[in-house]
Amino acid sequence: MPDVRVFNACPAWPRIFLLAILLQASTTLAADWMPAGEPERQDINADVAYSKRTAMRPSDGKQVTAHLAFFTSRAFRLEVIDLGAGPEAAYPTLESAFRSEGCVAGVNGGFFHPDWQPSGLVISKGRRINRFETARLLSGVIYSDERGIHLVRRGRFQDHPNISALLQTGPYLVENARSVRGLSTSDPRRRTFVATDWRGHWVIGATMSTLTLAELGVILASPDALMPWRIDRAINLDGGSSTGFFFDRGADRAPVTLQPWKRVRNLLGICPR
Repeated sequence: MPDVRVFNACPAWPRIFLLAILLQASTTLAADWMPAGEPERQDINADVAYSKRTAMRPSDGKQVTAHLAFFTSRAFRLEVIDLGAGPEAAYPTLESAFRSEGCVAGVNGGFFHPDWQPSGLVISKGRRINRFETARLLSGVIYSDERGIHLVRRGRFQDHPNISALLQTGPYLVENARSVRGLSTSDPRRRTFVATDWRGHWVIGATMSTLTLAELGVILASPDALMPWRIDRAINLDGGSSTGFFFDRGADRAPVTLQPWKRVRNLLGICPR
């Protein structure tokens, strides 16, 4: 058994050196991702706003840039736009789809099979498409009803007839303000996501850079890296070649658009209440 008295008799500098190393390590982990350059000012009280932000990982200099549409649940609701299962989509572009449905912004939606059938439950304008599934990937549900917008784990979802828009998707990226463990560290690609501080502030985003799900989870959980407020929970949507984004900046400015590289089955938009 070690003699504690001998340890206490040792000079203090080794312990100080050890504490310095631990402090440096914890600081490095805390700053795993940070804003690249001066982040744009974001009015967190605005009901809807667009921002293009970049996060950087100091350890290797990797940068990730994303289009972001911030909105509040008091002023906006979700809309799932179904593009149909035929060879031709109901709308030729994201912009035409969102404008036709009265949405000010939106992204591509959930996963789908090669025959265009959606993966998991989808509700569009109250119409139910496909069924609820238990596949591991589809771990969460994002939906809108008369009470507001909700993002919950699959096991906590309570179905009811007043849901107007819903996507079953996944995986969960952030939960209780922490990156979810076990996210994939391979297959970097462009990503689409939904996140909230669970206080009425929401964001839909699409990255212009490729990254893994694990990296996206850590970025979203890193304070100020991409968001002006702390994310409580976030979930992944279909990404890769499906990644798309639209934001209407008004009549005097061109809209922000990121068109998917392939046809998708559905879209997730935000529309005024």
